[in-house]
Amino acid sequence: MDLWLSPHDARVRSLHSEAELLYGFAPSPFGNCIALTGGDHLLALRFEENREATIASLQSEWPDTRIRQALEVESLIGQALEDPSSVPVLAIGTPFQLTVWEYLRRSPDALTMTYGELARAIGRPKAARAVGRAVGANGIAVLIPCHRVISRGKLTGYRWGLERKRDLLAWELSRRDPLKMPF
Repeated sequence: MDLWLSPHDARVRSLHSEAELLYGFAPSPFGNCIALTGGDHLLALRFEENREATIASLQSEWPDTRIRQALEVESLIGQALEDPSSVPVLAIGTPFQLTVWEYLRRSPDALTMTYGELARAIGRPKAARAVGRAVGANGIAVLIPCHRVISRGKLTGYRWGLERKRDLLAWELSRRDPLKMPF
Protein backbone atom coordinates (compact mmCIF):
# COMPACT_ATOMS: atom_id res chain seq x y z
CA MET A 1 0.00 0.00 0.00
CA ASP A 2 1.31 3.43 -0.97
CA LEU A 3 1.60 6.24 1.56
CA TRP A 4 1.15 9.89 0.60
CA LEU A 5 2.47 12.09 3.40
CA SER A 6 3.08 15.73 4.17
CA PRO A 7 6.61 16.57 5.41
CA HIS A 8 5.03 17.50 8.76
CA ASP A 9 3.31 14.14 9.26
CA ALA A 10 4.41 12.30 12.42
CA ARG A 11 5.31 9.24 10.33
CA VAL A 12 7.78 11.32 8.31
CA ARG A 13 9.28 12.74 11.50
CA SER A 14 9.70 9.20 12.82
CA LEU A 15 11.47 8.20 9.59
CA HIS A 16 13.87 11.09 10.09
CA SER A 17 14.65 9.84 13.58
CA GLU A 18 15.05 6.15 12.61
CA ALA A 19 18.48 4.63 13.00
CA GLU A 20 18.96 4.15 9.27
CA LEU A 21 17.51 4.03 5.80
CA LEU A 22 18.80 1.64 3.16
CA TYR A 23 19.97 2.35 -0.39
CA GLY A 24 21.16 0.30 -3.30
CA PHE A 25 22.33 0.68 -6.87
CA ALA A 26 21.43 -1.31 -9.96
CA PRO A 27 21.73 -0.90 -13.70
CA SER A 28 18.60 -0.47 -15.78
CA PRO A 29 17.89 -0.15 -19.49
CA PHE A 30 17.74 3.61 -18.85
CA GLY A 31 20.96 4.06 -16.88
CA ASN A 32 22.16 3.38 -13.37
CA CYS A 33 19.57 3.74 -10.61
CA ILE A 34 19.71 4.31 -6.89
CA ALA A 35 16.83 3.47 -4.58
CA LEU A 36 16.28 4.49 -0.96
CA THR A 37 13.94 2.56 1.30
CA GLY A 38 12.44 3.06 4.71
CA GLY A 39 10.77 -0.01 6.13
CA ASP A 40 8.65 -1.62 3.43
CA HIS A 41 8.32 1.49 1.27
CA LEU A 42 10.42 3.03 -1.45
CA LEU A 43 11.31 6.63 -0.62
CA ALA A 44 13.36 7.46 -3.71
CA LEU A 45 14.24 5.97 -7.08
CA ARG A 46 16.56 8.09 -9.15
CA PHE A 47 18.77 7.79 -12.16
CA GLU A 48 22.28 8.59 -11.06
CA GLU A 49 25.09 10.05 -13.08
CA ASN A 50 27.54 10.43 -10.21
CA ARG A 51 27.22 7.90 -7.39
CA GLU A 52 28.89 10.00 -4.69
CA ALA A 53 26.87 13.10 -5.56
CA THR A 54 23.64 11.09 -5.54
CA ILE A 55 24.41 9.61 -2.12
CA ALA A 56 25.31 13.08 -0.81
CA SER A 57 22.02 14.45 -2.18
CA LEU A 58 20.01 11.72 -0.43
CA GLN A 59 21.92 12.28 2.79
CA SER A 60 21.19 16.01 2.61
CA GLU A 61 17.47 15.21 2.32
CA TRP A 62 17.71 12.95 5.39
CA PRO A 63 20.34 14.81 7.45
CA ASP A 64 19.60 13.25 10.83
CA THR A 65 19.31 9.71 9.52
CA ARG A 66 22.08 7.28 8.71
CA ILE A 67 21.80 5.85 5.23
CA ARG A 68 23.54 2.58 4.46
CA GLN A 69 23.98 0.47 1.35
CA ALA A 70 22.12 -2.85 1.39
CA LEU A 71 22.08 -5.53 -1.30
CA GLU A 72 18.38 -6.30 -0.86
CA VAL A 73 17.54 -2.82 -2.15
CA GLU A 74 19.24 -3.63 -5.46
CA SER A 75 16.71 -6.39 -6.19
CA LEU A 76 13.91 -3.93 -5.41
CA ILE A 77 15.06 -1.77 -8.33
CA GLY A 78 14.60 -4.69 -10.71
CA GLN A 79 11.16 -5.37 -9.25
CA ALA A 80 10.24 -1.69 -9.64
CA LEU A 81 11.13 -1.75 -13.33
CA GLU A 82 9.43 -5.10 -13.97
CA ASP A 83 6.18 -4.35 -12.13
CA PRO A 84 6.05 -0.75 -10.85
CA SER A 85 2.68 -1.17 -9.14
CA SER A 86 4.05 -4.02 -6.97
CA VAL A 87 6.44 -1.76 -5.08
CA PRO A 88 4.84 0.39 -2.37
CA VAL A 89 6.00 4.00 -2.34
CA LEU A 90 6.12 6.51 0.44
CA ALA A 91 5.86 9.91 -1.23
CA ILE A 92 6.50 13.02 0.83
CA GLY A 93 5.34 16.37 -0.49
CA THR A 94 2.87 19.19 -0.30
CA PRO A 95 -0.82 18.29 -0.57
CA PHE A 96 -0.82 19.56 -4.17
CA GLN A 97 2.30 17.56 -5.12
CA LEU A 98 0.84 14.45 -3.55
CA THR A 99 -2.39 14.88 -5.52
CA VAL A 100 -0.43 15.14 -8.79
CA TRP A 101 1.85 12.21 -7.96
CA GLU A 102 -0.98 9.96 -6.79
CA TYR A 103 -2.92 10.65 -9.99
CA LEU A 104 0.14 9.75 -12.06
CA ARG A 105 0.80 6.61 -10.01
CA ARG A 106 -2.74 5.40 -10.78
CA SER A 107 -2.65 6.28 -14.50
CA PRO A 108 -2.51 3.42 -17.04
CA ASP A 109 0.86 2.41 -18.51
CA ALA A 110 2.01 4.36 -21.57
CA LEU A 111 -0.78 6.93 -21.25
CA THR A 112 0.63 10.39 -21.87
CA MET A 113 -1.08 13.61 -20.89
CA THR A 114 -0.31 17.30 -21.07
CA TYR A 115 0.26 19.47 -18.00
CA GLY A 116 -3.12 21.11 -18.66
CA GLU A 117 -4.91 17.77 -18.98
CA LEU A 118 -3.40 16.63 -15.71
CA ALA A 119 -4.41 19.89 -14.03
CA ARG A 120 -8.00 19.40 -15.21
CA ALA A 121 -7.99 15.74 -14.16
CA ILE A 122 -7.15 16.67 -10.56
CA GLY A 123 -9.78 19.40 -10.48
CA ARG A 124 -7.38 22.36 -10.80
CA PRO A 125 -7.85 23.45 -14.45
CA LYS A 126 -5.80 26.64 -14.13
CA ALA A 127 -2.84 25.01 -12.39
CA ALA A 128 -0.83 23.65 -15.34
CA ARG A 129 2.34 25.47 -14.24
CA ALA A 130 1.97 24.25 -10.67
CA VAL A 131 1.52 20.74 -12.07
CA GLY A 132 4.80 21.23 -13.94
CA ARG A 133 6.57 22.18 -10.71
CA ALA A 134 5.10 19.15 -8.91
CA VAL A 135 6.17 16.87 -11.75
CA GLY A 136 9.70 18.30 -11.60
CA ALA A 137 9.90 17.77 -7.84
CA ASN A 138 9.15 14.05 -8.01
CA GLY A 139 12.04 11.96 -6.70
CA ILE A 140 10.53 8.53 -7.36
CA ALA A 141 11.24 7.87 -11.04
CA VAL A 142 9.22 5.30 -12.99
CA LEU A 143 6.97 4.38 -10.02
CA ILE A 144 5.46 7.86 -10.04
CA PRO A 145 5.60 8.19 -13.83
CA CYS A 146 6.20 11.88 -14.37
CA HIS A 147 7.82 10.98 -17.70
CA ARG A 148 4.27 10.58 -19.06
CA VAL A 149 3.52 14.30 -18.78
CA ILE A 150 4.25 16.17 -22.00
CA SER A 151 3.56 19.55 -23.57
CA ARG A 152 1.11 19.78 -26.45
CA GLY A 153 2.59 17.55 -29.12
CA LYS A 154 6.17 17.50 -27.87
CA LEU A 155 8.43 16.23 -25.14
CA THR A 156 9.66 18.87 -22.75
CA GLY A 157 11.50 18.82 -19.47
CA TYR A 158 12.38 15.75 -17.48
CA ARG A 159 14.49 15.71 -14.36
CA TRP A 160 16.71 12.98 -15.83
CA GLY A 161 16.86 14.16 -19.46
CA LEU A 162 14.63 14.13 -22.53
CA GLU A 163 16.36 11.12 -24.09
CA ARG A 164 15.59 9.06 -20.99
CA LYS A 165 11.99 10.33 -21.03
CA ARG A 166 11.64 9.24 -24.66
CA ASP A 167 13.16 5.83 -23.85
CA LEU A 168 10.83 5.31 -20.86
CA LEU A 169 7.76 6.14 -22.94
CA ALA A 170 8.84 3.79 -25.75
CA TRP A 171 9.57 1.03 -23.22
CA GLU A 172 6.15 1.39 -21.59
CA LEU A 173 4.42 1.39 -24.96
CA SER A 174 6.28 -1.77 -26.02
CA ARG A 175 5.09 -3.55 -22.86
CA ARG A 176 1.45 -2.53 -23.19
CA ASP A 177 -1.11 -5.16 -24.10
CA PRO A 178 -2.19 -4.42 -27.70
CA LEU A 179 -5.73 -5.51 -26.88
CA LYS A 180 -5.98 -2.67 -24.39
CA MET A 181 -4.76 0.03 -26.77
CA PRO A 182 -7.18 2.94 -27.23
CA PHE A 183 -7.62 2.73 -31.00
